[in-house]
Amino acid sequence: MNTKHIFQCEDSLEGVLSGVYTAWAARVGHGNVEIRTWENENLELFCQYHVVESDLSKAEKVMQTMRKRLGTEITEYICYAACSQEREKGTAIYRTLVDCLSVYGAEYRRKHLDNLKNPYVRLVVQAYQNVWYEYHHYLGFLRFSQIPGNVLFSSIAPQNDLLLLFQEHFGDRFVEEYWIIYDEKRKKALLHAPHEACNIFTGESEKMEKFSNMKDAEADYESLFQGFCEHISIHERENRKLQRQNLPLRFRKHMLEFHKI
Repeated sequence: MNTKHIFQCEDSLEGVLSGVYTAWAARVGHGNVEIRTWENENLELFCQYHVVESDLSKAEKVMQTMRKRLGTEITEYICYAACSQEREKGTAIYRTLVDCLSVYGAEYRRKHLDNLKNPYVRLVVQAYQNVWYEYHHYLGFLRFSQIPGNVLFSSIAPQNDLLLLFQEHFGDRFVEEYWIIYDEKRKKALLHAPHEACNIFTGESEKMEKFSNMKDAEADYESLFQGFCEHISIHERENRKLQRQNLPLRFRKHMLEFHKI
């Protein structure tokens, strides 16, 4: 009987890719591998558990292999899927890479995730789409407020782990600014300093929550913006159903224009 091997890794892009590298190098049979980003309260029988520490060098090796042999599109799908809230994403990503790097996949030089009859590939595609839609929603709905020290601060609570996806977009647009994007749900933040790379910061959630309630001299402009958004609305033409469709209620908690004046 084949023994099932469960590789326990951190719920992050770096953690998942480290798990993929470790499981592949273990050579225990691809069909016996399961990669988990969550902990089960009860251990399973006839299983071997492996705790995988996040390792940037291992994650980079997996990224290089994907870029070189699979192309940018599949690499993007895998990276977005790793940011998903999907519970089984780790195993799905591993089995998808097995499918793409197998003899069959290499023979047809597969550059697209089109083998949707494979349930793991289908799960990766669905996870990618879910993350992509939420990420692009936040590009339009994310709001910054200025706190003391000329720091731009934004608080969000996305369903998926989007922080790493924001670094390129906002890093290019606010290259000369100090800014922080705080994920309330996961208690971590993306920090940026002028002309430097972004960093993920975990811990001290109480301090981050205090930042969200801070105001500085720009508070008057925020009130003016709220008043402007209120007065340009034509109440007779309001369509609440269409508004909720274009701007779901879960995004409004952190949008300045929906705060009470």
